Amino acid sequence: MSLKCVIIDDEPAAIEVLSQFVDRTPNLNLVKSFRDPLEALSFLKQNTIDLIFVDINMPTLTGIELVKILTNPPLIVFTTAYSEYALESYDYNAVDYLLKPISYDRFLVSINKAQNRLNNTGAAIPNSRNEASINEDVVYLKSGPKTHRVSLDSIEYLEKDGHYITFHTTGKKVVVRLSMKDVFEVIPKEAFRQVHKSFIVSVSRVNVIERHRLKIGDVYIPIGKTFRKETQEYFES
Repeated sequence: MSLKCVIIDDEPAAIEVLSQFVDRTPNLNLVKSFRDPLEALSFLKQNTIDLIFVDINMPTLTGIELVKILTNPPLIVFTTAYSEYALESYDYNAVDYLLKPISYDRFLVSINKAQNRLNNTGAAIPNSRNEASINEDVVYLKSGPKTHRVSLDSIEYLEKDGHYITFHTTGKKVVVRLSMKDVFEVIPKEAFRQVHKSFIVSVSRVNVIERHRLKIGDVYIPIGKTFRKETQEYFES
């Protein structure tokens, strides 16, 4: 499954950075990059793209002006060196807003947001292996030098340890440098629930619920005192 994207930026260095990020990320396909926003506009009117990274400050046509012109714009991630444009960018239903210089970790957050948006709207992405149109819920996790493409269905629970969170899946563990307050930028809130200051569980994986703990497979996970009432009410409903 490949997410088709386009980069639009008048700065060659910015295009190079984003191009490298796309190359490092599984199942992302950079279809084309543009320094001229008018050329990009013409291309987007004639081709179907899933996601565009577009700079806000460009000559002849700003990124926001470009998005305004598109009748059915793809998912949008605005990029800029100026933080004052953030609020305005969200008026155009942008998936995210990346402030330059952009780190790869922050880039992955945008990709996960885009994937979640596609999943929630039921949009389909072409499958590069068999050309079928499917909608698979996935998340991209950076662990050390590697980026893992993980199916949301395979995630059983998340466990916090210091500045890191371990994603426990049916096939492996993936350790990611991430805070609990930012984790729901990566995974969808409707499929996961925090039950303890150090644990988030996949709702569909819970098979036993007790007052102080719940069970996923053979693993017991504590329910924190502050989460106890909400957790019980949620699963009882």
